[in-house]
Amino acid sequence: MYGFAYEILDENHILVKPFWEEELVTVFGTEEQVEELRQVLAEKKNGQEDTPVIVAYDDETMELEKGEGYEPLAG
Repeated sequence: MYGFAYEILDENHILVKPFWEEELVTVFGTEEQVEELRQVLAEKKNGQEDTPVIVAYDDETMELEKGEGYEPLAG
């Protein structure tokens, strides 16, 4: 499943707004994944990027998928 990275909760959890859903969900990630997302979201917040950050996660285990890295979605 895919969603928009919304907020970092702690070193292993992020809030995600799934595509086509209204409610935010908590998704588990490794410390490395969450740190990478933290950096991308910080750049976005500081005005360096204004595009959404998309993440992939397993909707059964609620864990981030292993991936190549996170970047704001190119418009």
